[in-house]
Amino acid sequence: MRPRPEERYPVNFQVFLTWQKNGVMQTVAGRCVDLSPSGARLETKDKLETRSNVLVHSQQFGRMGLASIRHCARMGMKYDVGLEFSTAFGMSSPTRRKVLEQVRRTS
Repeated sequence: MRPRPEERYPVNFQVFLTWQKNGVMQTVAGRCVDLSPSGARLETKDKLETRSNVLVHSQQFGRMGLASIRHCARMGMKYDVGLEFSTAFGMSSPTRRKVLEQVRRTS
């Protein structure tokens, strides 16, 4: 496994993933637990198909961008989901930095 070249932030906020399957829009809610410019780690109650492309959005950040599901593994009663953004999620703007501080986990 290659090391991650960027800082990852432990966070706690709800996200929604949306995609189209067989002409029908699908939406799944999850909890973002780790965030970086290149991706995110989520917990969901639903199993998601790896390599699927999804639109990620949240109440705090709004539209976060398009992402690919890199892995989805069962952990107890939830699924651990890794996302990779197609375009870096910019976190340097003052507004996004403020939101990031609000959703960061301290422990």
